[in-house]
Amino acid sequence: MITRKVLGEKYIVDGVAADVSGYTPDMSADIYYEVIRLMDGKFLFLKDHLKRFQNSLSGSWFEYPGTDVIMESLKLLQLNNNETVGNVRICIQRNIENGISLICYFIPYFYPEEYMYKSGVKLVTYPHVRPNPGIKKWDDPFRISVNEYIQDQCVYEAILLNNQNQITEGSRSNIFFVDNNNKLITAPERSVLPGITRKYVLNICSEKGIEVIQRPVQLDDLSGIPTCFISGTSPKILPVSQLNGFQFNIDHPVLHLLMERFESLIKENLISIL
Repeated sequence: MITRKVLGEKYIVDGVAADVSGYTPDMSADIYYEVIRLMDGKFLFLKDHLKRFQNSLSGSWFEYPGTDVIMESLKLLQLNNNETVGNVRICIQRNIENGISLICYFIPYFYPEEYMYKSGVKLVTYPHVRPNPGIKKWDDPFRISVNEYIQDQCVYEAILLNNQNQITEGSRSNIFFVDNNNKLITAPERSVLPGITRKYVLNICSEKGIEVIQRPVQLDDLSGIPTCFISGTSPKILPVSQLNGFQFNIDHPVLHLLMERFESLIKENLISIL
């Protein structure tokens, strides 16, 4: 995926529409960001994303610009583009005058094809520990390196492995396992990015009485785990068929229940701002 490409006709910088032509985002800058999915002209889980954006900025030198300001920028972005489906990145970063800018634009996206939800996807592990996992801040060297690794390995996603050989999260997703007792296992929130889709997966588990164990999974323990899936803005809930050669069962009742309920939550959480 080309992270520096911008889609559409216009992008929005500090409340002003500007031509995309000739614009290349400076991803080496100090950037705090969110990526929000647009479906049929409506934003998915918008309030959740803005709340996380505010939380990320609370630990930085940047001030949260305010929900109303961001909403106006998103409206302007929609009004100046014909996109009704896609991913929107909102960023807070320093500008060339050493001030602070709010920038919004459409970015390239890859949504899993239908067969991937039926057959599952392949993953590999990638040794890496995020310095501040709870904050959504762009790490350019990491993103370049892990994207190249994903392409070289011909897999859908890379799963981060810490110094204790424990599985934590994906490079752009969260990961879950279902054990032989139909319990869900996922890394503790303090050690991963608190994904929006992850939040709703846990909510569904609470609603349906599925026990959740928040602990990291050792790589060597994968042979005894029957089912695995990842979650995220683009993949939603996506079954995993293989991780580092370990095979998983994608035809699992807990997985099917979570996928079906999540699809209904999507319909309940689409917001039109125009």
